[in-house]
Order: sequence, then C-alpha cells, then structure tokens
Amino acid sequence: MSVKNKFTITISDINGSKHYLLHQIIKRFVLYFTLFVIFLIVTGSYLISFLIDEVTHLEDKKTKMIEQQKVLKLSNDKLIKDLNIKTEILTKKIGEKSVALNTIKEKITNIEALVGITPSLETEVDVRLQNIKFTSEQQRVFFNNIPNGKVIPYNGYSAKFGWRQHPILKRKEFHRGLDLRAKKMTPVRAPADGVVEYAGYHKSSGFGNLVIIEHNYGFKTTYAHLSKKFPVKSGTFVKKGDIIAYTGNSGMSTGPHLHYEVRFIARPLNPLNFIKWNSSNFEKIFKKEKRVSWQSLINLMQNRLHLAKQQ
Repeated sequence: MSVKNKFTITISDINGSKHYLLHQIIKRFVLYFTLFVIFLIVTGSYLISFLIDEVTHLEDKKTKMIEQQKVLKLSNDKLIKDLNIKTEILTKKIGEKSVALNTIKEKITNIEALVGITPSLETEVDVRLQNIKFTSEQQRVFFNNIPNGKVIPYNGYSAKFGWRQHPILKRKEFHRGLDLRAKKMTPVRAPADGVVEYAGYHKSSGFGNLVIIEHNYGFKTTYAHLSKKFPVKSGTFVKKGDIIAYTGNSGMSTGPHLHYEVRFIARPLNPLNFIKWNSSNFEKIFKKEKRVSWQSLINLMQNRLHLAKQQ
C-alpha cells in the first residue's frame, strides 16, 4: 500500500492496485454511522414506546387490582362484620335456649317430685317428658274434681280474701271468700264435679240465696247473694261447667255481686288462687296453698290412675 498524496490511498496486492480517495471513505463511514445511529434511534424509539405501553398497561392493571383489592377488603370486612353479628345473635340465642332448657328441666324435676318419680339428671329431656306424660291425665282428674277456673266471667273483685272492715256491720272481720263483680242474673258455673249440699235462702248467715257444692277429696265451694232462681237443688250431681245459680243481690249485700268461697276440710282458702289455676301454672298452687295436703292427694290420684291403666 502506498499513499500518492494526502487525499489518495492506494492498496496493492497480487491482484493489482486499487486507489481510494480519502473523502469517499469518510463519506461511506459517515453514511454507515448515520444509518447505524438512525437504526439505533428507530429501534430505541420502538423499544421505548413498547416499554411505555407495557408500563402503562401494568399501571392500569395495578390500578384495577388495587380497586379490586379495596372492593374485596370492603366485602371481606362486611362478611366479617355480618359473621360477628350472626355469631353474637346465635350465641345469645344459644344462651337463651340454654336458660329455657334449664327452666324446663327444673319444671320437669318439680313435676317428677310431685308425682313421685325419682329425677334422673342424666336422662334426656324428651325421655323424662315421656315418663311423666300421664300428668296430663292427672291434671284432667285434678281439674274435674278440685275447684279451678272462673265461676263467672272475671271482672275483678270488690272485696278480697282476708281481714277487712265489714261494709254493713262496720267491724273488722275475716272475709272467708272473694266478692266478684257481676251484673244480676249472670250464670254461675260449677268449678269442678260435685254434689249440691244446699240450695236455697239462708236466713242466719246474711248470705241470702245460697248454694253449697261438696266436691271430692274434702273440697267444698260456696256461692252467696244469689238470685232466687235455682237451676239445682240439694242432692243434685253437677259436672264442671254446669250452671248452678245466677248472681243477685240477696242477703246482707251492698250491690249485685257473687261471694265465692273455697274450703278444704272446713279450712277457708283464697278463691283467687283457684280461679287463676290452669294447666300453664299447674304446680304453682302446690306452693301457694299450704293448707292442702297436696302430696298425699297426688299419691292417691297417681295410684288410682295406675290401677285404671292396669284395668
């Protein structure tokens, strides 16, 4: 290779010699370099555009995921809140049911004691109820033979059972019955099966027209200040619910009402306890009326029911 002048370059080999001008080489170099730079710029621009699009896409995706996360969090918080509320309600209901179950168990235990069954706390409630199923029959026997329920439609009372100032005699005395408010000619019904001991006007007592019914097991009921119309007479057998008299204002009375008495072997009892006595509060009267030998009476009825079942 030889240089002829500063602008010409000669390259010689076995094939001969070639002459190159310097400015042509520079032009080619500049051209190739320019193309390379343009290529880099185009490629870089494309890559940058692509990356920007990807970043934008990822940002959008990230934003959507954040929004979804917020929605899921709100939903999750709501579910947790609802679950906590439901759990609290369920816990409260379980507590109430447990209290109710314990109350039922106590009532069953009381009834078992009354009817002579030895309570078994390990036995399931339904089995224990099955064991005392006959108490419904026992209640029926009780309510048919022992005074209970309303003898007239209940409109309150004007004089209660116990000590009081007599409205006519103006002296303190023990009121052995309950004065029930009632209009004249209100039907009076028997509170239990029995036989009429007396029906008529009673002069010495101040009761006026009077009906006395003798019931089973030592119970007796008295109805005073009646009208003179008597649907029954002495010796008449009556069933629970039969009309036995009509209210009036006879005898020592300040106005129409019914004087109602309940006695057990001549002992006066509070009639209000027997008026309110029904199947829903069956055992309460055993605690309220201590003058009655309930346990021996229950044992007697239980034995009779047992014999009746065997027969």
